[in-house]
Amino acid sequence: MLKRVIYLTYTRLDYSLNEVCIKGLRKNGVEVLEFHVKNRGMPGFIKALSFYRCNSKNTDAVVIGCDSPALAIFIRLFSRKNIIYNAVMSVYERLIISRALASRYSFKAFYYWLLDFVAVHFANLTLVETDYQADFFKKIFKISKGEICRSYIGVNEDKFFYDSSISKPAVFTVLFRGTLMPEAGAEYVIKAAKILENQDIKFIMHGGGLLLREILRQIEEVKPKNLEFISDFFSYEELRKLMQGCHLSLGQLSNHPRLERTIPHKAYESLAMKLPYLSADNKGIFEILKSGETCIICEPANAESLAEKILWAKNNPQELERISENGYSLFKNKLTVEKLGRELKNRLDSLVL
Repeated sequence: MLKRVIYLTYTRLDYSLNEVCIKGLRKNGVEVLEFHVKNRGMPGFIKALSFYRCNSKNTDAVVIGCDSPALAIFIRLFSRKNIIYNAVMSVYERLIISRALASRYSFKAFYYWLLDFVAVHFANLTLVETDYQADFFKKIFKISKGEICRSYIGVNEDKFFYDSSISKPAVFTVLFRGTLMPEAGAEYVIKAAKILENQDIKFIMHGGGLLLREILRQIEEVKPKNLEFISDFFSYEELRKLMQGCHLSLGQLSNHPRLERTIPHKAYESLAMKLPYLSADNKGIFEILKSGETCIICEPANAESLAEKILWAKNNPQELERISENGYSLFKNKLTVEKLGRELKNRLDSLVL
């Protein structure tokens, strides 16, 4: 039975992809010794190895955090303990498929693929965000079913939670937030806002990232008078209040291969805050949500369909309330940190027996 683990990661410990895993295990009685490896390369390797050697006694396993394949490879060279790589997704997918930083046939793409390939084969178990992601890993990295495990990323309920004291504005308000990446589909929000310009609906767009300049250019070009863009950094409390003060939360809206395998952070955040969630019809989201029951679905990469669904949501408040209640119940019953941690611990218990 799993009692004590070391958690090493290049990414911040308070990053939700690490935080939920750590908190979930702790809520289920596992002692987690965490260490943020702030330096990549040899200085980071030395610090990680030093922490490992100082704390490895009576430790059942080593968990490597997301976006840290090199760390998983390095630690394996010095450890016979079970290594669990909390990959969530592959670096290859994040940088090549999602961000398109290089051609899929380039040396850089091969390097990232090889890094992921070696990491998942050196680990005893790799954690990924969805069952579809698990299928992708099995196909692209040639690993067996027993070497991979779906572990939903969830959300830290101390940061995102339902607060009935925050009132909604009189004007129906739609929120689109997050990193502006190709799969986000922010351009369709701008067009939908223009379509609904005279329907007493306000759009708030909050984010930044790779496509920020392009999105600002499109806003300037289309000029929807009902859209407010915010690029300022928000604390978790400010972000929670912004979300809670809206009537509808928009998910990923593009037609992108990444969306076949992912459930966005803001889906979990919206469910935790009893905020109705509208997403494009991409199969990744259907692993936890159901159209018309726990979410609203529009056609991918289609501003007219998005506008139609937003207007329906505004004109059907009772249905919108039912969907938000169902989504909140789903979260409480299956997706809290404690429940996700229990599911993960049960899987890891069988690994360390």
